[in-house]
Amino acid sequence: MGVGEKFKPDPKQKTVYFIYLIMAAAIPVIVTLIPVLAVPVLVPEVWRTAWFFVSLPFILALAIVAFVIYWVQKYVASITYTLAEGGVLVERGVWWKMKQMVPYGRVMSIDVIQGPISRKFGLGSVQVHTAGYTGPRGGSSGPGSRGAEAAVWGVKNFVEIKEAIMEQVRGRPLFAAHKEGASDVSLEIL
Repeated sequence: MGVGEKFKPDPKQKTVYFIYLIMAAAIPVIVTLIPVLAVPVLVPEVWRTAWFFVSLPFILALAIVAFVIYWVQKYVASITYTLAEGGVLVERGVWWKMKQMVPYGRVMSIDVIQGPISRKFGLGSVQVHTAGYTGPRGGSSGPGSRGAEAAVWGVKNFVEIKEAIMEQVRGRPLFAAHKEGASDVSLEIL
């Protein structure tokens, strides 16, 4: 993984998102399917006159699932990661484009995360954290946490990416924004 090289999530990340979608959509689709299947059996006279209204929640749930399937493909295609000269750059977004740059001099910790579904597909993520941003009271997990400033999701070489970022972070002064000819404020403070 070279500095300045752009890369994208592995194509299997779409499958991981689709599995999440199936898990999240299964309950609403089943719940809306029950009346569609039960009404014709239990009350056939109602079915003849109101089949459209009884089927409407199921049709709506299927439309939402179809839209999310379309959106997942567009979203994953929009993601680009770059280990740039100055920091980690994450670009993504279908409608709202986001560009996040985390300078190497601000990096406090880097986490590697691999959930059970991602692990099945050999994918993982690299979470880049800076001081004071990771959540309430310095914690980085649980409800209300704000997460990482830069997240590299759905990549096979997540350990290699973590090491490449660590290599850029090592040896840099913390919170460095040094320019040629600028005085070192930390030395002046000492």
